[in-house]
Amino acid sequence: MNRSILKPIIVGVLIGAALFFIPFFVLRVVTVVLIVGLLFRLFGRRAWGPGSRRQERFTRFADKVRNMTDEEYAQFKDRFQYGCGGQHHKTTAAQ
Repeated sequence: MNRSILKPIIVGVLIGAALFFIPFFVLRVVTVVLIVGLLFRLFGRRAWGPGSRRQERFTRFADKVRNMTDEEYAQFKDRFQYGCGGQHHKTTAAQ
């Protein structure tokens, strides 16, 4: 009769608390994993991969530049020499 009753009570309380809180912990972990996965899908949706709009626009632009004659390419370089579509070049030429 010298056995302490506190030890089994403490172990029982710890086991009960663990069984009570584990589903909430698992639910929280699953929710975080799903949210992170959703963010990766939304923001990592092959922005530059094959079939994306950016890739198609870039391909069309590159094809247009490749198919230019030497004179057209010289005009293109001159127009975009100062950036912003040559706006700076136009304003300095007009003055």
